[in-house]
Amino acid sequence: MLLNRFTGSIRPHHNPTMTALFLSLVFAVAPSPHGQALLDDVSKKAVKFFWEQSNPKTGLTKDRAANFKDKDEYVVASVAATGFALSAYAIGAERGWIPRQAAIERTRMTLNWLKASAKKDHGWFYHFIDWSTGERMWKSEVSSIDTCLMLAGAIMADQEFNDSKIHRTLQSLLADIDWNWMLHDGGAKANEVTLCMGWHPESGFIRARWNEYYEDTFVFVQMLGLVPKLDADAAWKAIRREVVTYDGYQHITGGPIFMHQMSQGFIDFSGQRDMLGFDYWVEGKNACLANRQFCIDNPNHFKGYGPGFWGLNAGDAPNGYVGNGAPRKDGKAEDNGTISPTGAIASVLFIPEIAKATADSLIDRYPEAYGRYGFSNGIDATKDWKGPDVIGIDLGMVMLAIEGARDHLPHRLSMKSPIYQLGMKRAGFHKTSEGSLDNRPLQKN
Repeated sequence: MLLNRFTGSIRPHHNPTMTALFLSLVFAVAPSPHGQALLDDVSKKAVKFFWEQSNPKTGLTKDRAANFKDKDEYVVASVAATGFALSAYAIGAERGWIPRQAAIERTRMTLNWLKASAKKDHGWFYHFIDWSTGERMWKSEVSSIDTCLMLAGAIMADQEFNDSKIHRTLQSLLADIDWNWMLHDGGAKANEVTLCMGWHPESGFIRARWNEYYEDTFVFVQMLGLVPKLDADAAWKAIRREVVTYDGYQHITGGPIFMHQMSQGFIDFSGQRDMLGFDYWVEGKNACLANRQFCIDNPNHFKGYGPGFWGLNAGDAPNGYVGNGAPRKDGKAEDNGTISPTGAIASVLFIPEIAKATADSLIDRYPEAYGRYGFSNGIDATKDWKGPDVIGIDLGMVMLAIEGARDHLPHRLSMKSPIYQLGMKRAGFHKTSEGSLDNRPLQKN
């Protein structure tokens, strides 16, 4: 309540000193909370990351940052993290964590810089870029999904702020994107209805496509809302959906837990089925429960695994970045003993009480893994290791999940967009009345 009163009494519009004072008070360090208060703190710390680790001149957001020291040497931004930053400005302004005018000005600046200065091809942005210059880094690809994540955040901000300058720049960015170029590999695949994952200036289009149920569902909804001439039935049905069952939990594809959380953070699939009869809220819930149960079963006998220590995910591990996940569609698992706190806590959208209990367990058992931007990206109890960093897209997903579970704010903003409304309609989504989530099957004809 003190925060709300403070927000009401001081709202700096054009005074940088007052804005800095406001943010320092809002994001002040406090003893570790528990329960809903801990989830609130995780979300607030994520917003703090996006505010502090986005370049004040370009708006580009670092891919990762140090979690236990004030400064780091990272200079690589990701277009995806920048998209989550745009959603964070909307959330931060709505919750009173960022002065609204400061959030609007940061959003305007970011979109203007992306439009005028960031490296791109046919309107699509490079995956990794220098956060101060926008130059391509690590010979990364022009990325379809990372561009779409930027758009997802921009759409949320557009709906939150209702600002004519933001809206005009977003519409200009949308007009620049050549969907047919990415759909048809520059014309080489004229009948293709799925997106190529990306393009390299040295070697051309990547062979891999977004044609399987991963984290890409929101990309297809965007595409159906923005490419009216695309055959919607053919495109939606082209996504391979292989059902995986673990301990009775039916879900699709398996793998890292984030694949079942990213799209749902932006788009409200709850209480709906698509043209094929799938309920993706059931899918997300079952995937989280299966991931947790695998860790409880702990077939590899890693230290610490159990009801309060789980979450196999793509992320940092003692030997570098890994793609942990379980169970996969082939029945196997990727598991090296490292769990993802953000992955487990982002399950709050589907299993809120379990997610809260997991967060409490993590803060009690590993308080040293809770830093200025939240939990370390990875914790390995077997090797007594905590990751030194946080990663922007993971913070973005846990932020959206927490705020979605609170009052559906991200969903309410996204689903006001005509893009998503049309995309959902063209994918055949329709409301259902089937009672409790526990009683709904994954697919129903």
